[in-house]
Amino acid sequence: MRLSIRDNGRYLIEFDRLEVQGRKAVSGCGLVFSLKGSSPGTERNVDIIDVQLGLFQSKDSSFIVPSIPFADSLRQTSQYSNGNENFHFEVALTLEQINAIEEIRQDGDLKLVVTLKALLSSSSGLERSYERSEVVVPRDVWLKALRSSGFCRTVLYEIPFPASDVDIEGLLAKARGFIETGHYKDAVMQCRHIIESIEELRGDKGEAKDANRKAHGSSRKEMTSIERLLSLREQLKNVCQLGGHGREAFTRSQALSVLGMTMALVSEPTVGASVILVEADADRGEV
Repeated sequence: MRLSIRDNGRYLIEFDRLEVQGRKAVSGCGLVFSLKGSSPGTERNVDIIDVQLGLFQSKDSSFIVPSIPFADSLRQTSQYSNGNENFHFEVALTLEQINAIEEIRQDGDLKLVVTLKALLSSSSGLERSYERSEVVVPRDVWLKALRSSGFCRTVLYEIPFPASDVDIEGLLAKARGFIETGHYKDAVMQCRHIIESIEELRGDKGEAKDANRKAHGSSRKEMTSIERLLSLREQLKNVCQLGGHGREAFTRSQALSVLGMTMALVSEPTVGASVILVEADADRGEV
């Protein structure tokens, strides 16, 4: 990455690194983007004001965050400004914005186009500086920033199911973890393990298969609501089978949808159920 602030074609500051850190915010997810570089010094004093960082999707230059203001209001350079420079840009993104970024990133690194705009003031008047550069934020760095930002905040959500030695709560947490780290096929297969555990708990595996056959026959209009839900669960299990077998690939949004549907079926009231509390991410529909 190479970004710079120039005065009449001369480098005032040149940046070669972009770092990202998470920060808790009252509303949304706080992120701090830091440009790091150096200043060679200048022959005259120059005030750098109105510095703005822009983030764009590298594929088609669509806006992600068009303008993030410089955390400091003013930076001055002179002949004595020879040294390291750190510019910090702080922003609070909504969950919708983060999810949109994650749809772009999928399971890889985050590839961005970064723009840097600044207004320069010196004895010769005002001048604008503008540059853009492609940046790759490593996957592990981005995931760490998201965790620190509070992106995976949870609330309590009640899910009733019978007491059992099967650790369904642990299976749910594992599926969610697979999605957060980009292992979408593993998350989908984990959902199949959850459904099979529910079948074992409820003892209705045969009924689900019968209901699914009925759903594809001439008597489907006569099906009860329970039969239709059992058929839906059987269909979902067939989708989850692709997570462990075959060459089918899953996107993040598909894995989230499968997990959401799995949780909806798990939360169906069952006979002899005992209510337990499970951590659920209500904002993103995950458990």
